[in-house]
Amino acid sequence: MIAFYLTLPLVLVAVIRLLVVLFNFLSKPYLPVRLPKGSPMVSVLVPARNEEANIANLLNGLQLQEYSNMEILVYNDESTDSTAAIVEEFANADSRIRLINGDSKPEGWMGKNYACHRLSEQARGDYFLFLDADVAVKPSFVGSSLAFLESKRLTLLSMFPHQQMGTWGERVTVPVMQWVLLSLLPLRFVMWSKRRSLAAANGQVMLFDAHLYKQHQWHQQFKDSAAEDIAISRGIKRARLRMATLLGSDDVSCRMYHSYTDAVTGFAKNVCQYFGGNRMVMAVFALLSTFGFIPVLYFVPFPLVFVYLFAKIFSRMLVAYLTFQKPLVSVLLQPVQQLAFLQMVWQSLKLHSGKELIWKGRAYSRESL
Repeated sequence: MIAFYLTLPLVLVAVIRLLVVLFNFLSKPYLPVRLPKGSPMVSVLVPARNEEANIANLLNGLQLQEYSNMEILVYNDESTDSTAAIVEEFANADSRIRLINGDSKPEGWMGKNYACHRLSEQARGDYFLFLDADVAVKPSFVGSSLAFLESKRLTLLSMFPHQQMGTWGERVTVPVMQWVLLSLLPLRFVMWSKRRSLAAANGQVMLFDAHLYKQHQWHQQFKDSAAEDIAISRGIKRARLRMATLLGSDDVSCRMYHSYTDAVTGFAKNVCQYFGGNRMVMAVFALLSTFGFIPVLYFVPFPLVFVYLFAKIFSRMLVAYLTFQKPLVSVLLQPVQQLAFLQMVWQSLKLHSGKELIWKGRAYSRESL
């Protein structure tokens, strides 16, 4: 009987997480296609470090935007490949595009945060749209993003792009973070609620009101954070300002990683921030979400076992639908994805114990995570 009452919370948590996913599924947190009322200038700001494989695709997409009042600034963050040459070629053909060759980051700054800060100093727009170089955008994206931000009177609009996955290594890693996010956070509440616990953002896509950005200097405020997007979202909530975070559909997409190892290493940098920076909560969640079925099968009556398994499987299927994956494949890959999640958590814990992580040629220490 004691084992039953100790195990019952696992069933309740599974049901609650299913309800969160169901809310996200029914509320459809996607960007509506619409036009802004006016035509203020949008500064599209792209930090780029060794992005020769991606930058041309992004710049091509930006040139095709239906919204034309833009400037496009690309910060070459000490790239050792042909990133700068590619951007210069685009700049010679399009006066809206400008290359900024970066300098060495000062002590105490994370590389991307410094690049974004330097871009903001050069930008002239009424709105700042920060995009990672590996993002791809459809022609309606900039105009629709601006229209949504203005209509909701937001300080920040962020988005989680639709993730492109080309290898099995990506398919067993990238969906893990989508599952964690969409089963723990009702995305619409990021805009509806003022609670900092309901703050979330993605540094791949962040559209700011430029006036408020300059007033608060968001990247400078959190210059030493490797998870600056989440830190900024909490800062915005702390300042009692409005923000929203949406999911990408076909309007904005990204292929974040190209292998299992890169994905695990990349997600390890910020997975702890999904749990409020609490390593214990992260570790317990990882263990129980992976192995919790064992005590449930042993100590819980069959009707509740069915409820538990239904909640686990159906939530995976709904997340797959929300993120444009194949539901059956997602369910079949769940055991392997959980093991990948454990590896991300373990690597994150090693980082916090003092071991450095090297990402794009730079070291990330536990103080920055």
